[in-house]
Amino acid sequence: MAIRASGDEGIKDWMDVGVYGYRTDSRGNMIIEPALLGELAGRQLVSITEIGAKPARIDTRSQIIPSEDTGEMIEVPCEVPVWVDPVAEGGTPMCNMLYMAHGILSSWIHQHPHSFPPIVVHISDGESQDGDPIPYADALKKLATSDGNVLLFNCHLSHTAGRPVHVPVQPRGLARRSGPVLFEMSSVLPDPFHRHASIEGFQMQLGARGMAFNANMVCLIQFLNMGTQAAPGLR
Repeated sequence: MAIRASGDEGIKDWMDVGVYGYRTDSRGNMIIEPALLGELAGRQLVSITEIGAKPARIDTRSQIIPSEDTGEMIEVPCEVPVWVDPVAEGGTPMCNMLYMAHGILSSWIHQHPHSFPPIVVHISDGESQDGDPIPYADALKKLATSDGNVLLFNCHLSHTAGRPVHVPVQPRGLARRSGPVLFEMSSVLPDPFHRHASIEGFQMQLGARGMAFNANMVCLIQFLNMGTQAAPGLR
């Protein structure tokens, strides 16, 4: 997002970004907190300009690329900016997370009533464990700027074998109990997203929802790209 917001004069202030993690600890206590690290830690929403300028650290990792001389695959070091360290623990208090998101976005919309509507990309590997999340998702999607309603995308990551499902038009074929629930929570994709979904390799039909089920990490990256490229200025 920071790269796409960059121009001749640096990273343009085109959007605000919030990253949250939610879970329960070993005692069952609910934890919902901003996930950005470093100078940005603890902040609800941060300008993309600040995010691009202030990663928490730069890690050196290995990358496999073809050699320009021989074409053989070689391992080379590369620098990777890091903003978030993953945490996996406990349960999934999804309703409480959606409730908090509603409060954050209500305040943001009050300050930016004519903006492109906020996009929420919800990433989870499990089912809600604090009640039915659909009413909370519906309340979130009813928030709106003068340009349209908040869009809620859901991406289900799975460690088990299963056929991945991308931008479905109906819940049929979604395995497990969480599939139909996530489908019902997800927004119908408006027209500007159809072209960007196609660019990312998702074949869409009219009425498709912003949802990926049994996704792998490649699909997650494509899903995030689709969810952010349709905003004005990032086309």
